[in-house]
Amino acid sequence: MHASPLNISLRPFLLSDVSAFTAAVNASLDSLIPWMVWAHHDYQPHDAESWIRFTHWQRMKEEAEEFAIVDQHNQLLGGAGIRFARHPGDTSAIGYWVRSDVQRQGIASRAVAKLLPLGFSRPETRLIEILAAEDNLASRRVAEKCGGQFIGCRYGLIVLEAGPVNTAIYHFHRPDAG
Repeated sequence: MHASPLNISLRPFLLSDVSAFTAAVNASLDSLIPWMVWAHHDYQPHDAESWIRFTHWQRMKEEAEEFAIVDQHNQLLGGAGIRFARHPGDTSAIGYWVRSDVQRQGIASRAVAKLLPLGFSRPETRLIEILAAEDNLASRRVAEKCGGQFIGCRYGLIVLEAGPVNTAIYHFHRPDAG
């Protein structure tokens, strides 16, 4: 019997998240390292602090919104964010990761569902995309579950530790676009 789905919410990362973020990354390295170039063995609190400070700078510059995915007890489950289009015609992009011990519970899909309206709240955003390494089937399932239109694969949009890979592209079109 499956437990009921975790209630999730998105909130900006806080400096008080450094310890939980560091622990979540280190506990999830097996699922992060193949797909996330920022994840590495022996991830340290200074790595997490640098990331959190960078998210504050991005928010201040209105370039991106990065969020902690948390449960009803404010426990860190992962991260999700959107990089905004800078000009009309540009594409916004969503990314996400979930702690290993809570994967396969729809957390990333629910986070993406919360980010899409935020992205489309900006008038210049006509299109939001999710890029996933072609072999990252879990990430691709999230894009599909959220209604992303599979556009195809293109080589080199994502560069992993071993080099460029085929990248699956999913598009979400502005709901009110004619």
